[in-house]
Amino acid sequence: MKSQFDKKLRVLLVENSAVDCKVIDKMLQSSPYGRFESQFAGSLEQAFILLAKQNFDVVLLDLNVDDCTGLETLKRFHRKFPHMPVVVNTGSYQDDLGLKAITKGAQDYLIKGMYKSYVLVKSLYYAVERKKAEEELKGAYNKLQQTQTQLIQAEKMNVIGGLASGVAHEVKNPLATILYGVEYLNTALKSTDEKVVLTLESIKEAAKSANGIIKGLLDFASLTNLKKEPENINILIDQAVNLIRPQCERINVELKKDLQSDLPLIKIDCNRIKQVVVDLIVNALYAMSDGGCLVIRTYAKKFAEQDIGWVDKRSKSLIKGEDVVIVDFDDTGPGIKAEYLIKIFDPFFTTRRASGGIGLGLSIARTIMNSHGGVISLQNKQEGGAIARLIFKANKKGSL
Repeated sequence: MKSQFDKKLRVLLVENSAVDCKVIDKMLQSSPYGRFESQFAGSLEQAFILLAKQNFDVVLLDLNVDDCTGLETLKRFHRKFPHMPVVVNTGSYQDDLGLKAITKGAQDYLIKGMYKSYVLVKSLYYAVERKKAEEELKGAYNKLQQTQTQLIQAEKMNVIGGLASGVAHEVKNPLATILYGVEYLNTALKSTDEKVVLTLESIKEAAKSANGIIKGLLDFASLTNLKKEPENINILIDQAVNLIRPQCERINVELKKDLQSDLPLIKIDCNRIKQVVVDLIVNALYAMSDGGCLVIRTYAKKFAEQDIGWVDKRSKSLIKGEDVVIVDFDDTGPGIKAEYLIKIFDPFFTTRRASGGIGLGLSIARTIMNSHGGVISLQNKQEGGAIARLIFKANKKGSL
């Protein structure tokens, strides 16, 4: 069975006393426990240069060096190298300072002249293990926070969905009455008064806008009843493109298709995924209102390491090595502002409020993709423009 002392440690001693350096080095080299390779630095600046160029396992840090003194030495070191294990090496008159150093991030402290070789060796090895445990605990805590955020978001979405369904049905009938009333007044009055005509038209447009919001809420709340069948995503894209192409021509956007011919089938609710595809095309067109090019690309592959950046870190729906079908919507627009990227899938977030946007399109799209065990993601390209990506699990029962 291997001992923890079997691993060779590379130690950086930050110490401005040549005598102390020799004493410590002799302790390390003569110890029957552990194996060591040591280097020395008389100042923090020298230590930083060495740490930037070489790999060390642990640092033995004197708090009083040529260019810094006291706890500020440890603070400066941690700001520069927060993941490096540190054992503070203090003078006998600095015992309290050593204890304070533990609260500031040091893994251990030693009092000069009051320890033997074994204590020094044990302290260095234990510091490495303690730092490793701290990093793992910190990672677990961050993961717990992410999971908590995900659970809170999921609960919020459930609440919104439940409220949306109830409120939407209650509001839909009064809106229908308003629209019928406006149509009746238009027919009955046949007014030539410009103010009357404008007022009735404003009421009509406002009611239609509210009705659109209600429709979005109902869509958002009714995603549980999916009819999934093995489908050819290329056929669905062809259908969506035929719907949108006239709009592309009006705003001078070239729409290209690059569709892999032998794609595996994917098990989807065709109408719901078509809704997602149309929404992504429309969003791309909005970003290229002055013209541009949109390429819709489909391809199959094994989900790999380089694909993980497209997946929400909290998502567990896809695993490496799994067969997937990918749909990219690659545009030549201006891209998406960084501050918008983190909010873009939030319900009711929109940059098009002034033109009637309600901010449910992408939120609904993500909910639809989640319900299919898939992923939707958007990223900017370095050369400009953005790519929206859909990732589906390939259907194992057949391909085209």
